[in-house]
Amino acid sequence: MLTQEQINETWNIRADNYNKYVREELLTDRPAKWLERIKANAPAGNPLRILDAGCGPGFFCVLFSKEGHDVTGIDGSERMLGHACETALSQGVSPTLIKGDFGKLPFGDNTYDLVISRNVTHTIREHLKVYGEWNRVLKPGGVLLIFDANWHLPYQPGPVREEAIRRERQCLEQYSKGFTYDGSYEYIDSELDPPEYQVFGSAIRPDFDCGILHQLPFEEISFERDVTEELWSEKEKVAYGATPLYMLRAVKKQA
Repeated sequence: MLTQEQINETWNIRADNYNKYVREELLTDRPAKWLERIKANAPAGNPLRILDAGCGPGFFCVLFSKEGHDVTGIDGSERMLGHACETALSQGVSPTLIKGDFGKLPFGDNTYDLVISRNVTHTIREHLKVYGEWNRVLKPGGVLLIFDANWHLPYQPGPVREEAIRRERQCLEQYSKGFTYDGSYEYIDSELDPPEYQVFGSAIRPDFDCGILHQLPFEEISFERDVTEELWSEKEKVAYGATPLYMLRAVKKQA
């Protein structure tokens, strides 16, 4: 199983490619759709104090800073944070950006109205510990929003892997290349059960995560298994349709 330091280094390597994706995404109509989706599920109030846990190149930090909210982004990858700073500067906003461990947050209890993450929770080694931290820094009645996918399942034998490989071939035929930083295949000829996904095995998410959130002082735990229609590009839908993006929502219990 990978250490957090190894995970951070992996994302340092992937940072330039992921930043390119985010920069291109900011030029589409999808930011408005992200805002609409999140506002419908966030607490009431303006401005909100928002924590972007695993902020990467700063997509959410930029979106919500532009909306006038008080946004903090934290990430373990120095290169990702460098891109986040550049993107924020180019967009005329100044969220607080911190290099650190989102599983050991340097913030007080009951600080944030909203904790949000995208494509991050599949990298967590100890979900109970990390989700406990996110609960701790939320205000009572505050909301946790997680967007992620079953990225591990294409590395397990079975129908999801078969569908992922079929879609990867289709994506390569249709778009000439996929989304990897080095042009390599993600699923075709990939190893099974790689170290970065051994936490999950063949578990199904977000059911896996709901089981953990129920052990913590959360309530109103709910999810949508597929929010890709509005939030993914057509290329993403082709490439990753076997593992659609889900949204998981939970509310911190009142004291």
